[in-house]
Amino acid sequence: MISGHGDDRFRYQQPVIADFSSNVWFGGTPHELISHLQQNLHLISNYPEPDAADLCRKIAVPHNVNPEQVLAFNGSVDAFYTIALAFGKAVSSILTPAFAEYADACRMHNHEIRFFTSPEGFNEVRKEDMLCWVGNPNNPDGYVFQFAEIKGFLEKYPHTILIVDEAYAAFISEFQSAISLIRSFPNLIVVRSLTKCCAIPGLRLGYVVASAKLADRLRKYQQPWSVNALAQEAGKFLIGHLTNHPFDAGSVQQLSMDFQQEICEINGFRVISAKTPYFLVEMQSGTAAKLKEFLIQEHGILIRDASNFKGLTERYFRICTRNETDNQLLIDGLKNYTKGR
Repeated sequence: MISGHGDDRFRYQQPVIADFSSNVWFGGTPHELISHLQQNLHLISNYPEPDAADLCRKIAVPHNVNPEQVLAFNGSVDAFYTIALAFGKAVSSILTPAFAEYADACRMHNHEIRFFTSPEGFNEVRKEDMLCWVGNPNNPDGYVFQFAEIKGFLEKYPHTILIVDEAYAAFISEFQSAISLIRSFPNLIVVRSLTKCCAIPGLRLGYVVASAKLADRLRKYQQPWSVNALAQEAGKFLIGHLTNHPFDAGSVQQLSMDFQQEICEINGFRVISAKTPYFLVEMQSGTAAKLKEFLIQEHGILIRDASNFKGLTERYFRICTRNETDNQLLIDGLKNYTKGR
């Protein structure tokens, strides 16, 4: 799905004052990283490592896995398409609503796709299904699977490969990653992203952690030089500076909860509560497309029309928490919208 994601400001001539459509950390790229990359611009004059091996070695350390269990990718989306390619023509079960690229990657590589519609729908997965795809936290609804749920699935379906997308894990305080389960369950692939929490979506940087056997299979289908020199350097810098993370997850969660409560108090909007900075809102009337157009035209505010997520209607939109000043701009914009109806 080349179009239909968040942050589509390129479609509008109006300047965007506050972008709530993207799930990237609103605080921006860490200044230390920008300075580091400026000092290493000379790296673009040479080819990077074709398999980003040095970066993979550094990623392996905090996750307590062997380097051969790690693969770096040009963003997590690149990982999804590589996984789908490596298991071409498989039967895939996909949680909905969910990030559309899981299904798109599967369609591109001729998978038979089955959808299940709720976390409890794990029971709908059939034992003959080869792959199962979930986001944790899930996008767009922010649902968080408990560690025991992931473990229970792996135990129940030992012959089904579970792909867990942990792109937003950093936004959840005390989040328990599934990566530690890889030691006991060879049917697990965990996909991670550094672009959301470190605000570097333009660099495209993600990685996979899996058993040595699964990692080796994926490696056979991965394109060489898929991670450019600056992205590799950014990854190595960030992995070495994770203790200086640009935000506190607990504070961001509280900011999001306060924001959700304020929207709940506006007549005509129902918030689907989430622990993540991003969350869904359902309109009681009208369409998200018209609301989006109103907000960008009248207030310079961008939201995500969520109607193209499978399982959602034209009345759903997704927003991602920003700072208190920007959040108030959206609150005012939503109130103005309801006054005109």
